[in-house]
Amino acid sequence: MAYLSAQDIDAIARELNLSTSDFRKMAQNPGFPELLSKRLARAGFSENALSARYGDVLRDLQRVCGLCQTKIRCAADLERHKPLNPLKGCPNEHTLRALVPDIGSGPQRFGD
Repeated sequence: MAYLSAQDIDAIARELNLSTSDFRKMAQNPGFPELLSKRLARAGFSENALSARYGDVLRDLQRVCGLCQTKIRCAADLERHKPLNPLKGCPNEHTLRALVPDIGSGPQRFGD
């Protein structure tokens, strides 16, 4: 990012459908793609199925995850295989629960 002009950063943010400030925040906080992938897998969701059927929703899940303020806790939970409900505490929880009936491969019941 240090080598990009402000115009380049603005253009990239627009291409990703992000505000420039959100794009900058996401670029400064690496590691979220792996966290989202792990959380989706732990919850029984196929990232490929989400991408194929709900690409726009997956991009929004990625945006929310990228801007999440609890990445350290998320990583620790995933490392310890906690919580019992793999979506609990995730800002994407409600979106993913809403997708369960449509994609069929997600979890049917979560332990709370």
